[in-house]
Amino acid sequence: MTRVARHWLIGAVLAALLLGGCGIPDETPVLTVGPGPSMGTSAGGDVAPTQHSREDATERQTLVQYYLEAAAGDPDDALDRVKAFLSPSAAAAFKAPSPSDNIRVVHPVTSSPLNNPGSEEVTLKYQVVGILHHNGILEPTADGTIERVTMVVSAVTGKPGLYLTKVPPYLMISDTALFNFYDQHAIYFWNTEHTGLVPDLRYMPLTVPAEQQPTMILNWLIDGPADWLRPVVDQLPDDTRLSGNVPAQSNDNLQINLNDQAVPADDARALDRLRRQLQWSLRPLLPKTLELRIGHADPNFYSDPDYLTSNFAYRLAETPERFVVFDQRVRRLADSNGVSEPIPVIAAAENRNIRTATLSKSDSEDFAALVVNEANGKQSLRVGSARPGQQAPLTKVSLPAPIGHPTWSVTPASTRNDAIGLVTAKGELYSFTANGSVDKVDWAGPPAGITAVSIAPDGHRVALLSSGQLYLTALATSGEGIQLSEPLVPIHTLLLQKITAIDWSSEGWLAVAGVLPPALDSRVTVMDMTIDGAKRSDRVSDLGDEPVTYLTAYPANPTTSQHTDLVSYVAGSAAYDASHSAARITVSELAEPVPNPPAGVVPTAPFFLN
Repeated sequence: MTRVARHWLIGAVLAALLLGGCGIPDETPVLTVGPGPSMGTSAGGDVAPTQHSREDATERQTLVQYYLEAAAGDPDDALDRVKAFLSPSAAAAFKAPSPSDNIRVVHPVTSSPLNNPGSEEVTLKYQVVGILHHNGILEPTADGTIERVTMVVSAVTGKPGLYLTKVPPYLMISDTALFNFYDQHAIYFWNTEHTGLVPDLRYMPLTVPAEQQPTMILNWLIDGPADWLRPVVDQLPDDTRLSGNVPAQSNDNLQINLNDQAVPADDARALDRLRRQLQWSLRPLLPKTLELRIGHADPNFYSDPDYLTSNFAYRLAETPERFVVFDQRVRRLADSNGVSEPIPVIAAAENRNIRTATLSKSDSEDFAALVVNEANGKQSLRVGSARPGQQAPLTKVSLPAPIGHPTWSVTPASTRNDAIGLVTAKGELYSFTANGSVDKVDWAGPPAGITAVSIAPDGHRVALLSSGQLYLTALATSGEGIQLSEPLVPIHTLLLQKITAIDWSSEGWLAVAGVLPPALDSRVTVMDMTIDGAKRSDRVSDLGDEPVTYLTAYPANPTTSQHTDLVSYVAGSAAYDASHSAARITVSELAEPVPNPPAGVVPTAPFFLN
């Protein structure tokens, strides 16, 4: 798809509001949505649109709009591009605060800046999305306050055209510029157990030529992970340095030269981990062969795709196994794999009184966690594991009601003794194991009223909901038990006044359900957004006023796509698929036919085997 400014209106309701001039208040954001999930990280093939120059603008409002894209792109010369829009005196006086290469990403809340006829002042109202750093990290903000800034656009004696003579004392771009001039690119760090790679989302300027992007990626890796991931990943060794820039690939070969400190001499597997980390971080820029030289040693050449297994998301299937809860039993859906196979782990005698369930698998075991209605009107969690194709007794875990939907952190190497799950219970978060042990997850200043939790395919990154607020954190294990990294990272969702359900839909995206602002009649919607909240994509725009109480997604395999169509949800106790429209899941879609279904009983609580 050509990378142009793409703004998607949220359904016919929003279109009517915007086009009909029904009077959205100034302080209500214009609900435009950015492009959908990228079909892959940047490979240099996407070409950024031409950035407008000062000379392209003939009106004051247009000049301000073009100014909001000037800093986008290569951070090394962002300040020069910005100063090209300023009058000579304003350019000389402009001093961005340190660090001067930080860029404030903003979401304008009106369709264009405001200017009264005959006035040189142009007013911009915006919400801050976050701060884009030199290393490609977008640090999100949780503050949805609408800010107002006034710029002055004037003519300069003896010079043609219009100039900005007064601007805020910081670099800024619009989120539209972020959509158009950057591509999402994941770099990777090994988890502290050295069992798998953890993605770290960055923004690659499309104006940086493809042959220069590997050098930028290597510098990002050397600089280290985002702060919220540091407790659960290993950084490259101290004093790791890139020996010169990465040369342009030649004969399908990419050469990288690092100093001796990049590979500790006392770690026999460090070199293999490093090359796998580089191969994943350089995808899809990586040619057939990676040539890696450490210090003055002979180079090593890597061309096999065996590195792919180091990312747990690589195991995600194109067509997963799908399930629902029907008549308080876990049932398979017909349009999925394994329709004739028995339900993993759950024996027929235990497949009853079920409210919600989750199933996961490693290379050697399957894992189950069920929320069950007890005879005394209470709820309990039932957990267990079994060899593939087998069933096993489940262990009862007592938790305070209401118990939310459980989620597993299971890797290919997980066993019954080390698989971990998370679940909410009465507004608090608990960890559990397949053996039935359970612990309350405590951390300093925990948010109140936790209603949903989801673990990414890497097994460490966690999204959770507390009182309608979305947070990111990281799951770590230690001698002190299960811990979440602190502080939690609050994510502000510009388009929703409240989020009610979440799940990971890919390495860098979340599927979210929530409620639109009152100006849009508080309609319910399901959308996709990047984990920092910066980019958004409409999935199902108008679901009426019945809130979504639960949502599940089967994440995309990053080697094939960055976008999944496999999202389902529950509203009013009924289950729906959410691809590009809402489609109710009916009894006829069960793999095992039900000739005389009980009246009023419908499939609910859909989920995937992951």
